[in-house]
Amino acid sequence: MRAKRKADYHHGRLRQTLIDTAVKTIARHGIDALSLRELAARAGVSPGAPYHHFSSRSELLASIAEEGFTRLEARMIAAREAAPKSASARLEALGLAYVTFAVSSLGYFRVMFHGDASASGPTVAGLRAFHILRDAVVACQEAGQAPNGDATGLVLVAWSAVHGFATLWVDRALPFEGLEPERLAPEIGRLVTAMFASLARPA
Repeated sequence: MRAKRKADYHHGRLRQTLIDTAVKTIARHGIDALSLRELAARAGVSPGAPYHHFSSRSELLASIAEEGFTRLEARMIAAREAAPKSASARLEALGLAYVTFAVSSLGYFRVMFHGDASASGPTVAGLRAFHILRDAVVACQEAGQAPNGDATGLVLVAWSAVHGFATLWVDRALPFEGLEPERLAPEIGRLVTAMFASLARPA
């Protein structure tokens, strides 16, 4: 069985095994607990093996971030397509998909916005996910469900709301009475779309 594992690694599976192991480690112990030497030990390979795929810890984190954004993009697209055809309903669905991704994919989520992973700029998948959100906000504007004008500020408000809530949840910073994250998660998107709709109405 051990020989088979090594053979599989030589056929290109080691890279994904290292990413999967790193994601699990980060989810349990945080990014600071991750090192390539420790990762090799957890994966059951020699200390030098990870360097065949990642020249540094930062390169490994960047690869995890790219994969995380790819997964987030897929989750957002699926949620958008499953939502009612209303622009505001689709924006709500994206917000909930973002939060549920963060909670269910904690190892990825911790890395995706970490400085070491984003030092070289936004990932390709990250930009695609951002444009999905931007397109949803623009659709709300076109439907009269958000104020007209430059959509950038609205996009940042929507993103900040769901990202901030997701971060508070995964960091276990919502212990206060009445702040049950499971109950509040769907409300975040509803509040954002209600605010946009209210701003779109004539004074």
